[in-house]
Amino acid sequence: MNAPIGWWWPLVAVLATALAFAAGPTYELAVPAATVAVIAAALTIVEVIVRQRAQVGTDAERPLPAPGGVRGAFTGGEPGREDIVLTIDLLERKISRPDLPARTGAQIASIVRRPPAEFRRYVAERLVALEAVS
Repeated sequence: MNAPIGWWWPLVAVLATALAFAAGPTYELAVPAATVAVIAAALTIVEVIVRQRAQVGTDAERPLPAPGGVRGAFTGGEPGREDIVLTIDLLERKISRPDLPARTGAQIASIVRRPPAEFRRYVAERLVALEAVS
């Protein structure tokens, strides 16, 4: 695990601040120490910003999930089956029936709870019907 910031600049800032306070009214020592403390604190902030940008860059480089998450839905149990049914309904609305009413929770539950072979047959029939229309 990487530290959120390096330890060098904050340490310099703290030590220079302590020196500036310890110098008291001796401006020849207090002003340069305070200047070093401010610069070290600014460099700490710059380091934090640079690290955050670098971290954002690594997040953007992660591989994208499968299109629409449909592949994972086939192995996702009942929630995955629900996603499949809703995705097929969405496709049907976009391809041929924009007026297709939304299914009720009971309708979706009855489709989702079908045995695996029957559910696969339902999905295959719906997809064949969509292909025929498109």
